[in-house]
Amino acid sequence: MPKKIKACDLNHLINVPLPTHGDTYTVISHKFVIDYSKTALENAGFKVVDELYRCTADGNIASGIYKLDYNEDPELSMMFAWTNSYNKQVRFKCGIGTYVNKTGNFMVSKDMGLWTRKHTGNADTETENTIDEQVKTALMYYNQLATDKEVMKQVTLDKRKMSQLLGVLFADFAILTTEQASIVRDLLGKTNNSFDEDSKWSLWAFYNYVTTALQQSHPKTWMEDQRVLHYFIDSIVQFTKVETPQVEEKEEEFVDPNQVDLEDMIAEVEAKEDDPIYDDGAGNVDYPEIEADAEMQEMKTEEIIKEKIAEDEAAVAEVCDEPEDIKIHVESDEEYQKRVAEIEGEITDAEAAELIKGQEAVDQQMAAEHAATQPEEEVFSEEADFDLDLTPVDEDSDDNADDVNFDF
Repeated sequence: MPKKIKACDLNHLINVPLPTHGDTYTVISHKFVIDYSKTALENAGFKVVDELYRCTADGNIASGIYKLDYNEDPELSMMFAWTNSYNKQVRFKCGIGTYVNKTGNFMVSKDMGLWTRKHTGNADTETENTIDEQVKTALMYYNQLATDKEVMKQVTLDKRKMSQLLGVLFADFAILTTEQASIVRDLLGKTNNSFDEDSKWSLWAFYNYVTTALQQSHPKTWMEDQRVLHYFIDSIVQFTKVETPQVEEKEEEFVDPNQVDLEDMIAEVEAKEDDPIYDDGAGNVDYPEIEADAEMQEMKTEEIIKEKIAEDEAAVAEVCDEPEDIKIHVESDEEYQKRVAEIEGEITDAEAAELIKGQEAVDQQMAAEHAATQPEEEVFSEEADFDLDLTPVDEDSDDNADDVNFDF
């Protein structure tokens, strides 16, 4: 018969010698877990009203349970539990559960205790973070378990169905020893102070029969056995998940660091105006930087105009042989001259009309000279129309609808 694990006191537990497993092993001491857990619970507003510790004979494996003063549901008090070891047989785990005031048993959520930490690296820091996280979500776990309890109360079983459930927990899930299974069997159908004749056949009563037996579990497996039991019952009745309101985190708007803000630009200009570079003391203030910028912009505009004229002249030079004709043609091109006029404001409408008329005469003369040099059978009739349409183009009219649009 296996030796039973009995309760131990606090002093015995914290005086257990710490392990020496090498440089890669990070010690998570029982004392550290106890002190940090109590502090975290107190900081969250929970008061420890009772505490229970169990450990192996050498103290290398231990568990702690803290009954808290929170009992929104009169039948259930909140509790916090943890398991720790020095011999690498079990990893640290902790979580929130409930204490059943009438039976002295415990409830552990199927989701609790899933976080376990191997004693390596920064395990001590992660242990603190995990305790803090479990305490922060304490109300969520408590409310869920209280709701699950009410659901189990509404499910009625008979002795045969309870026996079948017991067989699954013993043979399939293996969370009960032979001795523990015998404890549950003896409780089935017996009259006791915890359940009356109507409620002793409920699923809630069966749950308590099993958790009574689980109090004999080894500290290494107790939390996991409790969790598996709740998982098994949930698979049968499908507990409804309790939605706990969460504090909405304000989503910060992403701001491109390369984005130019108009208000910032205005503020920067105003700041420059308020901070003169030169003041002669007589009220005359100069802003060399601003003036230089304006002058530079004007120079750039002139250079752009000259470059465009040069590009057009070069383009015409590729199809014409006489430089003088090129110059005349370019300077006489009505559309180009109009564009230049819009930029420089030097050509009036009358001058533009005069240039158009002169260009028409030049074009007719060039056409006649070209015809005279051709073979006789290719000479065009004198009545041939060489009149070019140089009517100014309205860029906003529908006539340009077929123009290629490169707006990507």
